[in-house]
Amino acid sequence: MVLTETLTDGQIERYSRQIIVPGVGGRGQERLLAAHAALVARPKDAAAALAYLAGAGVGRITIYPVGNRAPYTALIERTRDLNADAKAALAQAGTKDGTDDATADADRSPARYDLLLALIGDTQTADAAARLTHEHQASAALIARLDAPARIAILPAPPPCPLCAGADLLHAPRARAANAGVVAMAAVAEAFKLLAGLAGQQLESTLIDFDGYATRTRPLGREARGERRCICEVPLKREEPS
Repeated sequence: MVLTETLTDGQIERYSRQIIVPGVGGRGQERLLAAHAALVARPKDAAAALAYLAGAGVGRITIYPVGNRAPYTALIERTRDLNADAKAALAQAGTKDGTDDATADADRSPARYDLLLALIGDTQTADAAARLTHEHQASAALIARLDAPARIAILPAPPPCPLCAGADLLHAPRARAANAGVVAMAAVAEAFKLLAGLAGQQLESTLIDFDGYATRTRPLGREARGERRCICEVPLKREEPS
């Protein structure tokens, strides 16, 4: 992300409660306002995540819808009312994300996101997250598995990425976990910390395992792939303008 503007007086007042959080400060808020996040989730999971990120002042949020686009459009309308600093948009049709609406308003070109946040509760969201990882680069990724046993993978700087992390993050989910809502919001809070550059955040990839509401944290490495390189280790090729 590129920080180009300082906070206005109005923004300092609006975000004062999180600016005073140790490790955030004005610089962290500027990072949030300059950030571009990609969100993959079903509408019921996307709603709370979008409200949290927009309310925190994340500058751009591109939503990759799964299934019917109409519920996501309604979420975006509410986001515009919530915070004018946050620009939410649906991923443009033609990005191979499973959408087919030519009226979507996000950029068609390959994007490099500051963060990919995927809340995976069914096979379709897992597939969408995999496609997005293949087709776009992200400086960091955060994958929440909402099936049982629930897990959160924090990937601050690939490798590993969601495709090559040694935790099988994108397989078809099992039944939704009873604590799925709590896990989803815990993932969103971790997303906030990554985007704000919160002091003291881990720099190594980490997996959080949930046993009910208890958690266990362990390092997360790259799966054994021999000499094969993952897509996250190869620069993304962009088409040259004609």
